[in-house]
Amino acid sequence: METPDWANRLSRHQVALSRKEQELVEWIGVNPHLAAFARLNELAELSLVSKPTIISCYRQLGYVAYQEFQAGLQGFYAGQIDSYHASAVALKEIVSVNGLIEACLSVETAALELLRKNLDPGQLTQIIMAILAAPMVHVYGDGTGFYPGHYLVQRLRGCGVRACLAGTDREHVLEELGTMAQGDLFLTFNYTQDAYTLARIMDFCVSQGAKVALVTGFLDPLLCQKASWHLFVPRGQLNFKNSMALPMAFAQILLLGVELRGGEALGNKLKHLDMLRKGMKQTIPMERS
Repeated sequence: METPDWANRLSRHQVALSRKEQELVEWIGVNPHLAAFARLNELAELSLVSKPTIISCYRQLGYVAYQEFQAGLQGFYAGQIDSYHASAVALKEIVSVNGLIEACLSVETAALELLRKNLDPGQLTQIIMAILAAPMVHVYGDGTGFYPGHYLVQRLRGCGVRACLAGTDREHVLEELGTMAQGDLFLTFNYTQDAYTLARIMDFCVSQGAKVALVTGFLDPLLCQKASWHLFVPRGQLNFKNSMALPMAFAQILLLGVELRGGEALGNKLKHLDMLRKGMKQTIPMERS
């Protein structure tokens, strides 16, 4: 998968940024809904960073003009605009339920098309094979990442893959991962901005000999460096309420990939499971009215 331009530039040039320029980058990461639309003067006022520092920062990152710099922010942070702001922008132009349906489907269709272009089949195949080879797959989804994580675990178990959901108790997630062992896989859906906590969790997993797959809408350089694989799967589109359509679609792609690569043995397992389900339905007595 081709890493988005903003993340690429940060990865290459962030070490050359001054302290104030680093502060600007950190402020943007916390306030993308403001930075993505602010004029240069407005960004200076909001971030408490001077205009010369902003100009120096985007030039250090290889942008020629402020408009190019802002376009890079908008492209990368498309899935991170906060829900209230995104909803307000979207609903401002929608006056009927029919219009709402059309707008939602249009946004999700465009987002799915972007996912189709960004997914790297080679890297996706490696993650699928790691799922099949791992003694245990530990899935972690903080915040809204819980939903695709929970779905993935339930369906993987149906495929005969040993999988567990970590992080149901956020304060004790490391204790929940205490059984992690050499060769296990840690797969996380990251849609919160608490990079510090996730970095600690990833470090622990690596120390236990596990591989780490990061599915994220943020592509934090620190987290990406710690992961065996990282895939950019955003939640939505700019100026529209964040949705889970893409993360859920990605979870489904992973599951179908597991079935595809699982071969005849997995196919027979699924067939046997279907037969058991049909048998249970036939043996449950019908209630009489």
